[in-house]
Amino acid sequence: MIWFINSFPKIPGWEKRTALSQKLQELSLTKKLFLVYSVFALYFLFYHEAHLPLFWMVGLALIGYLVSSILFWGIVFAFRKLETKIVLPAIFAEVGIERPTIKLVPWVEVAFFAFSVLACWLTGFFENRSGILFLLVYAIGVLSARLIDNKTYYKIGLLGLVILASGLISFKSLQKAEIFVAYSMFKPDFEQKDLSRWNYNEENRTLSNEDLKLSIHLPEEFYFHNPQNLGMEDKTGIGQIAGIISSSDSDPNRYPSIKIFFVPFRFDNESELLSEFKKFLDLQVQRGDIQELNELEREVFEDRYFGTFWTFYDVLRPRYAKTGMFFLAKHKQPYSLVFIIDESLIKGRRHEESVEKILTSVKIEE
Repeated sequence: MIWFINSFPKIPGWEKRTALSQKLQELSLTKKLFLVYSVFALYFLFYHEAHLPLFWMVGLALIGYLVSSILFWGIVFAFRKLETKIVLPAIFAEVGIERPTIKLVPWVEVAFFAFSVLACWLTGFFENRSGILFLLVYAIGVLSARLIDNKTYYKIGLLGLVILASGLISFKSLQKAEIFVAYSMFKPDFEQKDLSRWNYNEENRTLSNEDLKLSIHLPEEFYFHNPQNLGMEDKTGIGQIAGIISSSDSDPNRYPSIKIFFVPFRFDNESELLSEFKKFLDLQVQRGDIQELNELEREVFEDRYFGTFWTFYDVLRPRYAKTGMFFLAKHKQPYSLVFIIDESLIKGRRHEESVEKILTSVKIEE
């Protein structure tokens, strides 16, 4: 057995591995934790972005890792500044008076709470009332530990607070990067034009765009979202976004919603557009936004709309719903319009009544 153990140094690379192991052992606990965190973080990020092309996958994973690493060391730095030593006069020791030699730094404590609240606000955590209630109850619990002078539980509570805030920031950063990647992948390769000049007649609730020679009637409780007010996520689709009609004046994606996309040339049929739309749906499935995607039969509406629809489970708005695209044919303008529709499933109907009314009202000047 001894000769077997003594033969280990003869293995190629054994000394280098031994030296590396010794260096790892010499690292501080914080650095060891960071190494372990890095392994799991990188694995998760690469796995999470595996549905993207290699360039985008590596880029997004590194962005997520960079943001989370900065936050990790920021938390470490802040915790080291949370307490400070008190230098006691020698006379206290001579007369036998003992006092705590370490105290908390108030401005650092305030910074912890301010950072956490700001992070929750910026990432939309407070958009849901339950988020406000959770943070309020948790903060009261942490402050209670501070009042009873239980430093251990207080510091654990603060750590939990900043970990929550850091997690939200990392997730939001990765989400924004994913939105940018999706927009870049489906960004039109033609020169885009200004499609924001829409007019609205309140008396008859009619939308019109002179550049497109297009008019649409809005049913009651429906709203139009101008493309100049939309973010990259809402602009992502087939062609250039011309606007969105939805049932909410603040949320362009609230069901039912109709996204209008513009392409500056004509198509003989919808097959090429449908191929692009399938790629867009596949990306949503791989991102985990939707599940249980099932394709329905090809559909024709009013003998001028041609397209295909799918049923799916909406993870972001938990419900079963329907999505699809219509290509508007049979008009004489030199462009194509694509209507991407997201709506609820209605038993006994192909589409919601309001969606059919909007599609029927679409008119293009000859």
